[in-house]
Amino acid sequence: TAFAQTDRGTLTGTVSDPSGAVIPGVSIEAKNIQTGATYQAGSSETGNYTLAQLPAGTYELSATLPGFKKFVREGIIVSVATVLRIDVTLEVGAAGESVTVESASPLLKTESGEVSHNLTTEQVNNLPVLTLSPSVGQASTLGNIRNPLQVLNLLPGASFA
Repeated sequence: TAFAQTDRGTLTGTVSDPSGAVIPGVSIEAKNIQTGATYQAGSSETGNYTLAQLPAGTYELSATLPGFKKFVREGIIVSVATVLRIDVTLEVGAAGESVTVESASPLLKTESGEVSHNLTTEQVNNLPVLTLSPSVGQASTLGNIRNPLQVLNLLPGASFA
C-alpha cells in the first residue's frame, strides 16, 4: 500500500525516576539542530509525553523539572512518518546539573508494528524508464514512461507480479 507523503515524525516516551516511578509535569523540549526551532510539551499525570508533527531532522531532547538534574539526549534522528520512543529517566539533583546521553536513536520502532521505508529523490530518479516499442505506440510522441510500480523493487522483501 502506498500512502500520501508527509514530512513529519513524532517523539514520544515516558518520564520516570531511577526507581521507575513516573514523573508528571516535566517540561520536554526538542530542538531541531539544523533550524534551531524548538518544540515543547509536558509530561502527563501518567508521565507520558508526545511531540507530534516534528519536521524530519536531527534533534536534541531535553527534560527539566525543579529538584531534578536536567536530562539531555543528543543526535535523535526524526524521520518522515515515524514514531520514535525516547524514555527519559530524571535523577534527583540540583537544576543546574545535567545528565547528557549521547547515543543513537533506537533502531526498533516499538510504537507500531508497521513496516515502512523512506526513499530519496535520487533513488526514485534512478529507476529504469520504459521505452515503448513502435508496435505499442509512437515512442516519439509518448516518450519514455516511468513505471511507478518499479519503486516497490527498492523496498526489502517487496515483490509484485
